[in-house]
Amino acid sequence: MYVDPTYKNVQEIILEQERFDQALNKSKELQIIRDRLLATYNTFSTNDLNRLTKLLPDNVDNVRLVLDIDHIASAYGMRIKDVSVDTLEERKAGTIGPSNNKYESVKLSFSMVSSYNNLTKFIMDLERSLRIVDITGISLVAIEDQISNPDKSASSEIQENLYKYNISLRTYWLK
Repeated sequence: MYVDPTYKNVQEIILEQERFDQALNKSKELQIIRDRLLATYNTFSTNDLNRLTKLLPDNVDNVRLVLDIDHIASAYGMRIKDVSVDTLEERKAGTIGPSNNKYESVKLSFSMVSSYNNLTKFIMDLERSLRIVDITGISLVAIEDQISNPDKSASSEIQENLYKYNISLRTYWLK
């Protein structure tokens, strides 16, 4: 009467102790892996980590994205205007059910006035930038008022054709 229930209780405690020992061993393995990964992480320079964060951020920062693109455009005397960013509802409108993607994207549209040569240079700089962007659309409209190109000699007074470009692009970030 006394021995059998006590014996079963002791067996349950022994099994529970084995489970705790297994969990403790697993936690020690995880600590070793964590320490090894942390040591590897610490070997990266701060500059490399910042570049990696810029390449594929873990959140969307629309303001920073617009400022980065405007900075690239300003190198060619261009300013971006009429900036619009799609909203969360617009992004989710085309999907049905839960998404298994490990990333999200946002569509950014803007316009700028430039010559074709400066636009191609802008696109090449955008391509070389760390931020991953896909240009999804470009349209142009000719502008009637033309200005002289400051890169050409003053005596030639060659006019450069200006166009208003409407550009759409998509950028990504990790969930």
